[in-house]
Amino acid sequence: MPLRYLGPVPDDQWRVLLTEHLDRADEFRVHVPDGDGPLSFGRQEFEVLPDVEVRPWTGMRDAIEITGPLTSAARELFLQLEPTIETYVVEEKLWDYQLVRAGVVTLHIGDFQDLLVDVEP
Repeated sequence: MPLRYLGPVPDDQWRVLLTEHLDRADEFRVHVPDGDGPLSFGRQEFEVLPDVEVRPWTGMRDAIEITGPLTSAARELFLQLEPTIETYVVEEKLWDYQLVRAGVVTLHIGDFQDLLVDVEP
């Protein structure tokens, strides 16, 4: 399915979208620099989830991709770390991540707030 840029959405719509996509997804991918810094928020929390893999990410030099199954613990972590898309502090927001179902990205957040979601053809 193609992804569509939604632009800014109010937080009440964001929470519904996030919950719907978390309920449908079976995998997550979180992208962070390979080191500490403002873009690394959430790295430690995701790295300790069961059955995750950490590998180099080709989307940015010196960055990693943390992937794993979307377990109930992973779902709760996303809900805890991503309560808003309208207003946020960069050091307390996930920078880039994807929710995936059967190998297909259904929701992608880039640059903290660029929201792309799957659309029916």
